[in-house]
Amino acid sequence: MSDDLTPTAIFGAYAAAFEQTYKDDDWERLERYFADDAVYSVVNLGPASCSIRGRDAILAGIHKSVDGFDRRFDTRAVEILSGPEESGNNVRVEWRVTYTSAGRPDAVISAFSVARVADGRIVELFDVYDAGVAESFAEWLRETGMAVDPRYV
Repeated sequence: MSDDLTPTAIFGAYAAAFEQTYKDDDWERLERYFADDAVYSVVNLGPASCSIRGRDAILAGIHKSVDGFDRRFDTRAVEILSGPEESGNNVRVEWRVTYTSAGRPDAVISAFSVARVADGRIVELFDVYDAGVAESFAEWLRETGMAVDPRYV
């Protein structure tokens, strides 16, 4: 990544590359967006909450979560609710994902992401899920009986 790109441009490029990776499973595409010692934290997601250090571990964790969760649904639709908002080396985006699975009510999860960028790469990424998401999703799982595993580690 170029050092002269804004945090918003870097995060936007990462998000677009992630969506392509979701489609074709080419995880190497995402390596260039993270510093070697980057930290990824998932907050307010119950048993899936975690903090992962290191680019390779982050990508492996995200891949695990995508395979165990996102890909278990028929469709996944991402909406940007606000942002991006840039402040210094940080960019913040509020989002919601709606997952559908035939014969089940939609699963809707909302959160915001904050990425801190240095030297043209993401050095910290936080996905902070809305209060109550873990509990409401656990209830959805009990009601639907769907087997998914959103954990990263």
